[in-house]
Amino acid sequence: MIDGTGGRESRVLIRLVGSFTVERDGLRGTVGGRARTLLKLLAVERGHAVPTDRVVEALWGDRPPKRPVENVATLVSRLRRTLGPQAVTGGRRSYRLGEPPAVSVDLDEATALIAEAEGRLAVDEAAVAVAAATRAIELLDGGAVLDGESDAPWAAAARGEAAGLLRQARHVAATAALRIAEPGRALRAAEAAVAADPFDEAAQRLLMRAHAAAGEPARALLAYERLRDILAAELGTDPAAETRAVHLAILREQSTARLTGTAREGGAAPLAGVARERGAVLPGRAVEVAGISRSWAAAVAGRTAVLLIAGEAGIGKSRLAEEAVRVARATGGIVLRAQCHEIERSLFLQPFADALAPQVTRLAGPVLRDMVGDGAEALARLIPEAAPALWQGRNGAGGRRSVYEAVVAFLRALAAGKPVLLVLEDLHLAGTATVELVHYLARRVSGARLLVVATARPAEGIAEGVPEGPAEGPAEGPAEGVVDGPADGAVDGSAAMDALGRAAVRLELGPLPAQAVARLAVAAGLGHWADEVLRRTRGHPLFVVELLRGLAAGERGVPEALRAAVLARVRRMGPLVERLLRAASVLRRPFDPALLGELLGLSPQVAAEQCERALRVGLLVVVGSRYEFANELTREALYSVTPAPTRLVYRRRAAELLGRRDWPVVNGRSCNRR
Repeated sequence: MIDGTGGRESRVLIRLVGSFTVERDGLRGTVGGRARTLLKLLAVERGHAVPTDRVVEALWGDRPPKRPVENVATLVSRLRRTLGPQAVTGGRRSYRLGEPPAVSVDLDEATALIAEAEGRLAVDEAAVAVAAATRAIELLDGGAVLDGESDAPWAAAARGEAAGLLRQARHVAATAALRIAEPGRALRAAEAAVAADPFDEAAQRLLMRAHAAAGEPARALLAYERLRDILAAELGTDPAAETRAVHLAILREQSTARLTGTAREGGAAPLAGVARERGAVLPGRAVEVAGISRSWAAAVAGRTAVLLIAGEAGIGKSRLAEEAVRVARATGGIVLRAQCHEIERSLFLQPFADALAPQVTRLAGPVLRDMVGDGAEALARLIPEAAPALWQGRNGAGGRRSVYEAVVAFLRALAAGKPVLLVLEDLHLAGTATVELVHYLARRVSGARLLVVATARPAEGIAEGVPEGPAEGPAEGPAEGVVDGPADGAVDGSAAMDALGRAAVRLELGPLPAQAVARLAVAAGLGHWADEVLRRTRGHPLFVVELLRGLAAGERGVPEALRAAVLARVRRMGPLVERLLRAASVLRRPFDPALLGELLGLSPQVAAEQCERALRVGLLVVVGSRYEFANELTREALYSVTPAPTRLVYRRRAAELLGRRDWPVVNGRSCNRR
C-alpha cells in the first residue's frame, strides 16, 4: 500500500507506458490483483464513466462472481483507501477515474506537451517547442503500453493512442530542432520515427533534411533511395510529391527549409488556444525571451545552466523571470521559486529553504531519503518541516558544505524525473551563503536538467555608514545545526554579480525601444501620447506602464506610485545622494557634477563619486562630459518634492557660480522668478 500524506491533498500519477506504475505524491506503490486491472481499465477510459457490467467483463470474463457489483465496489473501496478518495469517482452503476490535478495519466500529460510544442512552433518559438516535444518523447518512449494486458481488447485503444502521440512528438521535435539549427537532435528524432514506421514519409523527409543540415547530403540521398525501394516493393508506389521536392532540393544543394508536406512538419498551422502573437506578452523583449527559451531547451537536454537577469529596479526582471516560469510549466517542468528579502539575510540559505520546501514536504519520507542519501539530516536542518520524514535519529552537526551537497543531491534527483527551473528573485538582497550556493550550482553541477534563473539589480548602496550585517557568527534560522561557516552576511547587487562572475550567463535588461512603447500606448488607447511617454520615460518599463495608467486617469503630472518608487530608490542611496539629486533636478540639463558640488558645498571629488553611485543604479546617465537624469519622470519626481524656497536658493546660487549678471533659465524658469 502507498503511504498516506498526513492529511495533505494527494496527487496520483498513473503511467500506462512501459511498466504500469502508480505514484502517490512521488512514492511508487503496488496495486495488485484485480484492483490493478480495474485501475488500468479506468485509466484507459479516463474522462468517461465505465459501466459496472463492462468492468465485470474485463475482470472476470465469462466467469463472474456471484455478487459482481459488490465485488467491484470492494475493489473500488480498496483503490480509494490506497490512492485517496478522489482517485475513483462514481458508484455501483458506473465508475470513472478521478480528474486532474488529483489524478493524472502520462498519456494526457504527453498530449498537452505536444499541443504546447506545436503551438510554439506555429509562432516560431522553436527552442521552447523542442523542450516540450522532448519531454513528451521521454514520457512516451518508455516501452509498450500495458505490456501485461496483451490479450485485453480494451487496452488496444491506449496502445494506438500512445503510438500516434509518439510519432507526433518526434515529428515536432525534429522540425523544431531544424529551426534552431540543431541537426543532431533532429536526426535522433527522425531516425526513431522512421525506425518505428518506415512508411512514415513525413519522418523520412525530416530525416533527409536533418542529414542535409548536418552536412551529409549523401546520407540524405541514400535515405530517399531506401524509401523509394520500400514503397515500390511493398506498396507499388513512388514517394509523395513533397518528398520528391526535398530530394530534388538536396540534389541541387538548395535549402529544404520551406519544403514541408504537413502543417505539423512545417509548423504553419497554430492550434486554437495555444498559439499567441510572438512578443505579445513582453513587447520589446523578443531577444531576451528567446534567450530564456534557449536556456530552458538546453536545460531540458541536460545542460545545467545559471542565468542572471540584471537591471535596475522596474526594468522588467521579474516579468522576464515569470516568462521562464510560464515556459517551464507549459513544457512539463517543475518550478521552484523564492524571493530574497533583505531582512532575512542572516538566515542561512533561506531562499533555498523557501524554494525547496513545497516539493520536499510533498514527498513521502522513503522517497526523500532515497533522493538525498546521506544528506537527509542536512536537508532536515535546512527545512525543519521535513524533519519527521528525513530524520534518522542521528544528531550530529554538519558543515555548510554538507547542506550544499544535500540541496544539490535533491535538485539532481528531482531533475532526473522532470526538468527543474529554480527562480531566485532579488539575489542582490541575499546573503553570502545563498550566492555561494548559486555559484556552486553553476560551477560544479553538470548533466542535470536544471536551469537556475536569478534576478539582481546593481548595488543600490547600502547607504554610507550603514552596516551590511554580521560577517561572522553562528548560523541562524532554519539551519540550526549547521556549523563551520560564517552567518549568511549581506551581499549587494554588484558583489553578487561579481561572485557569480563567468559561471553564470548574464542577461542585461535595458529600456524598451520606441516601437514597444508605442505598442503599449496603443494597447492602452493612448497612441497619440506615445512620443510624450517615450520622452518622459526613455522606455523604462515601469515608468511607461505607470505613466500610461496615470494619463488614462486624466493625470498629467508624475503618478503618485511612481513618485513613491523614485523616492524610495533615491533614499536607499543615502541622504547625501538624495540631497545631490534634488539639487540636480533644479539645474539645467545636462549638469556638471563639479558645479553641483560647489552648489552644495561639496568637493568636486565627493560630488563626482556620488554621481557615479547614482549612475551605477540607473538614476543618472552620462551625456558627453556631464550627467543627466535617466528619464524626465525621475527628475520631475525629485523636483516636485523639493520645496519652492529651496529650489529658488539652488537657482540663485547656480547663477552666482556661473558668474552671470542675469539669472539663467534653469529647467524652463528664470532664476529670479519666485
